Amino acid sequence: MIIDNALNKWIADVVVDADIKNRAEHVSSGKLSASGLGEPLQWQILKALQITERQVDEYTLRKFQRGKDVEDRVLSWLPVSGKQEFVEYRGVVGYMDAMVDSAFWWTSGLPKGEMPLELKSVTNAKFKRIVGQGNPDKGHILQACLYGLAKNSEWTSIAYVASDDYRVQSFLVKVADYKYEIDEIIDRFNTQLMKMQIPVFEPREAWQATPKYNKFPEFATLSQEELDKILLEELKKKHL
Repeated sequence: MIIDNALNKWIADVVVDADIKNRAEHVSSGKLSASGLGEPLQWQILKALQITERQVDEYTLRKFQRGKDVEDRVLSWLPVSGKQEFVEYRGVVGYMDAMVDSAFWWTSGLPKGEMPLELKSVTNAKFKRIVGQGNPDKGHILQACLYGLAKNSEWTSIAYVASDDYRVQSFLVKVADYKYEIDEIIDRFNTQLMKMQIPVFEPREAWQATPKYNKFPEFATLSQEELDKILLEELKKKHL
């Protein structure tokens, strides 16, 4: 018997190369994204200024691909429409997973018609945590409600999928409950962008302060003076 790692290495190289290519070809719109509503203001501004995020490791890239495959499979099973539709609300943009008829849930009290559906593939451990806590992650709620605002829908939906066995836990959220918070986030982003200044790092959630999960760790501990200097240097590069 010969134990060999050639296939694993080949796949690793393909995944990493694809990520490098996508990052090189991606051009930021300069707008806030629906998926970034729950992120710290510093991350939102850095993305808008086209500052490159920390490169994700190969293991995480594989997990991302697995998540996408799972979400695509679940969407293929569901009676949905408007898959991957581009939507916008107050300058915030995103690609909504799909629209689904509210009657699909057979839930009394919901208005008739379609509502956005946001799918999130998660590990079995996180699926268990989500089910146990009885509510979605805050960033996912904001994202789904942004789609609801863009589609003028009273309700929106989030469905978590356990990536190992396709179990699904759904949540239905009233969009109006989060409209004020979303509008506040958008206002704060627009005000900061007009200042042309990178703000100091302030996490919105505890996990964002962990270096392992910080998308821009090199900026996390910098003072306002240091951030202003970096921005000036970046602007000079772009105008050379």
